[in-house]
Amino acid sequence: MYIDIYINAISKTDFGLFADDTKLLGEASASSQIQSDLDALTEKLDEWQLSPNVAKRSVVHLGRQNPKYSYKMKDIDLTKSTCEKDLGVILSLDFKPERHIGLVVRKASNTLWLLTHSLRYFDIHSKI
Repeated sequence: MYIDIYINAISKTDFGLFADDTKLLGEASASSQIQSDLDALTEKLDEWQLSPNVAKRSVVHLGRQNPKYSYKMKDIDLTKSTCEKDLGVILSLDFKPERHIGLVVRKASNTLWLLTHSLRYFDIHSKI
């Protein structure tokens, strides 16, 4: 029931749901509709006494000719971002994978360093 009401609150704008994440997707020409759906969603959350963390919300404007409208939740402007991490993948405005690849390589290097550092003290003859 919770999901149905939640979906009905934002049914006019395309959206995606995964766990506790919601993505609203729309064209720049539909900015007033997107804002209207954000207002409806905020109203529903207030009705259920849920408080979205507005500081964690952001807007990513795609396209060179996008007018980059501002959107609000609870009278607070949403942060405009040039890249976002979504489900573990870093998406940037230019759709180039360099940032994501860099992050993956850094994580792998850190894991390799930890592994080699801890194996330095490993004695093959010790009993576990």
